[in-house]
Amino acid sequence: MSRMNTRTARPKNTATTPVATTDRVALTHEGALGYTRTPKSELFLTAVTSLNEDTFYETANERTERIQRLAREEEVLNSPEWVLGLVGWLRKDVGLRSVPMIVAMSVVKARLEAGLSGYNREIVRASIGRLDETGDFLAGWLSNYGRNVPSCVRRGVSDALKALLNERSYLKWNGRMNSGTVKLRDVINLVHLSPRNEAQSRLVRLVLDESYGKANSAEGLETIRARRAFLSLPVEEKIKVLTGPDSEKVIKEAALSIEVVSSALRKVPASVWESLVPFMGYTALRMSLRRIAETEDVPDSLLDAASKRIGDREEARASRTLPVAFYSAYKNTPLEFAPALQRAANASLSAVPALKGRTLVLLDTSGSMHAVLSERSSLTRQDAANVFAAALAIRGENVRVVAFAENAKDIRVDTRDLLRATEAMPSSYGGTYTDRAIEYAYANGETYDRVIILTDEQTSMNSWGRSVDGVLDSFAENTPVFTWNLDGYAVAQGASRPLRWTFGGLTDNAFNMIPLLERGITQKWPWE
Repeated sequence: MSRMNTRTARPKNTATTPVATTDRVALTHEGALGYTRTPKSELFLTAVTSLNEDTFYETANERTERIQRLAREEEVLNSPEWVLGLVGWLRKDVGLRSVPMIVAMSVVKARLEAGLSGYNREIVRASIGRLDETGDFLAGWLSNYGRNVPSCVRRGVSDALKALLNERSYLKWNGRMNSGTVKLRDVINLVHLSPRNEAQSRLVRLVLDESYGKANSAEGLETIRARRAFLSLPVEEKIKVLTGPDSEKVIKEAALSIEVVSSALRKVPASVWESLVPFMGYTALRMSLRRIAETEDVPDSLLDAASKRIGDREEARASRTLPVAFYSAYKNTPLEFAPALQRAANASLSAVPALKGRTLVLLDTSGSMHAVLSERSSLTRQDAANVFAAALAIRGENVRVVAFAENAKDIRVDTRDLLRATEAMPSSYGGTYTDRAIEYAYANGETYDRVIILTDEQTSMNSWGRSVDGVLDSFAENTPVFTWNLDGYAVAQGASRPLRWTFGGLTDNAFNMIPLLERGITQKWPWE
């Protein structure tokens, strides 16, 4: 097959990509030849696409074992600054929880066994973003590596605990920690926490007293005292307080979340929702829309108030909610909120780059794309790919979307509305015949400024036989090709090299890599 897209106006870019492959070949799941990635690149892709939330100490799946193996590779062992950047980026920017801890534990353990010091404490700290994760981290370490917790691990967890422990985080996460393997008191005792101030010292004493059945008045801990006062009231009094003239003051002083209120009242009446909606976090409100709509005797004013906040474009953008999350809410929420969710989803598009020139998006609709993104999600890889294909089409200057499985066809995208455009995307089954999509897209001599492939990357045996570079070599050398791997398989369908990049994870941050890479900033990782 001849090379496509022979436009010569674009200068050839000889920069390299950080996501690289080796010269070693292996088979994809479908039996076609592909390249194995370098240890850093494979660890990056494996981590960023590990969307399941199985904890490190509960599930030893193949992906976790792969991370443990990669942690022992010399390239990873000797790059602690790189690991620190990866772990911090995964936790803060990508928003993963379990995976950063898995990477941190695996690398720190491997480095300690190799006698390597420096950065281990910092890597542990960077993997922990919430109070309860201090317990999760120690539980993972104890379960996998025994009761001997090295000093650098204890100090890293202590650093996190000192930064994260306060009244509000205690109220939010102590219950979860008490039901886990390692409780908050265990963390405090194991890391020998030295409180950062008097308020934290009082809180530590409260935790220890409560855990051993001792009375503690919570003197000086006003948020905890306010919470205790609210929870001590009968149900009828709680409702009166939450609907009375001081409801705002009570909600703020006692840090009352919808979870706390729901637990206290069992059934939240419309009058209480009216008090809560103005003060709920944006994400919590988005996730509560169905409950609000299904509340008995819900007034139109409450539906309007919730819709107004959800549809507020500034709040939507500030929440950093991904377009795919709005699509999930859209699919699972009553029609009353559809217009608001549409406005919010369209506002979230500001994080997707407005690509100039002509862009070809190849959208995999094969059978394997219909697997769910995670155990706790009803959305599939197909849903995620559809959302982002539509987002690129709406934001881009001139975008052609071609769906493919056994065959290929053009998709007309409604550029006025992201959610409706996503709903209209096709669904099909069969193998991943990327070659047929490329032949179709270039059948009339078309040229493109870039090609974006959204796939699980498991190319089937096809008309190109078992050519290692069959897919990526079909494009002209000066055409940038970006492949987003939605599942993070270990074997790539082609080698990463100049103007050929393979990434994992469909996040707004990842899509911002496209203009960066096209400007030649190719030797940096996302956190650099």
